[in-house]
Amino acid sequence: MDETTILLVPAPGAKAEFLATVEPTATGGASGGDLPFEVVLSSYTRDGWATMAPPPTEPWKATWLKSVDGRGKLPGFLKYLQERKKVPMGRFEPAAAGSSGKGVIVVPYDQPSPPVGVLGDGSDVSVDDLIYCRYILDENQIGRGYRRPGPSPEAIAQQQMVQRQQQQRQKQQQQAKAKAASSVPKPAPKSSRASSGMLGNLMAATKRTNDLIDTVPVRKAASASGVGAGGSGLTGTAAVMAQFRQDVEQKMLDFRSDVTQTCLKVPISLATVVRDLPAEQKQSVTMDVLKYVVYEQAEEVGEDKWVSAREPSEFMDECVVAVYKEGHAPEDVLEDLNQGELPDEILQQQRAMRQARVKEISRKETKADAQRHKETVGSGAPDDDAWTLNTQKRDRRTIEEIQKEMESHKRQR
Repeated sequence: MDETTILLVPAPGAKAEFLATVEPTATGGASGGDLPFEVVLSSYTRDGWATMAPPPTEPWKATWLKSVDGRGKLPGFLKYLQERKKVPMGRFEPAAAGSSGKGVIVVPYDQPSPPVGVLGDGSDVSVDDLIYCRYILDENQIGRGYRRPGPSPEAIAQQQMVQRQQQQRQKQQQQAKAKAASSVPKPAPKSSRASSGMLGNLMAATKRTNDLIDTVPVRKAASASGVGAGGSGLTGTAAVMAQFRQDVEQKMLDFRSDVTQTCLKVPISLATVVRDLPAEQKQSVTMDVLKYVVYEQAEEVGEDKWVSAREPSEFMDECVVAVYKEGHAPEDVLEDLNQGELPDEILQQQRAMRQARVKEISRKETKADAQRHKETVGSGAPDDDAWTLNTQKRDRRTIEEIQKEMESHKRQR
C-alpha cells in the first residue's frame, strides 16, 4: 500500500512531531499515489485558496486518507483546526517529473462528511480514522484570485501622504477663516454712561469676550471631530484604535520586507495613544487592548510564523513587544511562551514554601553569627582574654578611693 507519514510542526521553530500514518482509501477520490512517503505540515494559513473550494480550472486533487497507525491522534487534531479556523499546509517534492514547483497539501478545517463508499459496511473503517485532504502538484498553478494579500507598502505610504495633505489643507483653510473673522472691525459700542449704566457695561464686555473666543471652538471641533483613521469617518476611541492598528501594521509590513532584520521592537505608550481623547473615553483604551492589537498584527502579517513576546518594563502604561521572525526567537523566549500558567493554589503553596525557607535560613544565619561573635569576642567576664567594648560603666571613683584600693592590693600581695 502507498503509506504516507504526516508530521506536524506544533509551533514556529519547533521540531516536527508525528501525527499519523495514512493510506488512501479505495473509493475516496484521488488515489493518493502522488503523495511522498513523508509530508510535513509546517505552517497554517487563512488564505482563500486554502479555505475555499478550488475552481475547476486548477488541478487540485481531493482524497480521503485512512489512519493505519492506531494511535488515534486525528480526532483531536481536527477538533483543534475547527476551533481555530485555520488550515495547516505543507510542501513536498512531487513524484511527477513535469512539475516546475513544489507540491502543496492542505487539510481543511471544515471537513466534509465521508461518502458511503469510503466507510464501506462500517466493519473495518471508522470515521475517527479518516481525514480529508486536498493537494496540488505544482504550487505555481494556484490561482492568485483566491489570495487576499494586504495593500503593498508603497500604496499605504501613498495613501497616508494624501491624507496628510488633505488634513493640512483643511487646517490652513480654517486658520484663514479664523484670521478673516478676527480682522473684521467690530462696531464701536455706544456710551454706556448715557444709556444703561453698569449693567450695560457688563453685557457689552461679555459680548466682546464671546466674540473674541468664537474662533477657538472652530479649531477644536475640527481637530476633535475631524476625519479619523485616515478618512474612514471614525471618531473618538474607534479612530484612535484604527490609527494605532494601521501604524503597527505598517511597521510589520516594513519588517517583513526587510530580509536583513530578524527582530522588531514595537514600543507601546498608553499616554501617547490616548493623548487626544476626551477624559471620559480614555478609560476604554487599556494596555491589554493595545498589546492584543500588536500580537494580532504580528500573527496576521507573519502568517503564524513569527513569535511575539513582551519585554520586562518598569512602568504599567509603557512596554515594548519584541517580534521575532521564524527561527530567530531566543530559547528563553520560547521557553516562557511554552510554559503554562499555574493555578492560584499551587502558586500560593510555592510562595509559602519560599517564605518558610527564607525564614529558616535567616534563623540559622542569626544563630551562627551569634556563635561566631561569642567565640571571637568572648562573654565579657573579667577572666576572659578579650573584653567587649562600650559595655562597662564609667569609673566614677575619686583619686583617693583609687589610691586606697591600690594600696590594699599591695598589702594583700
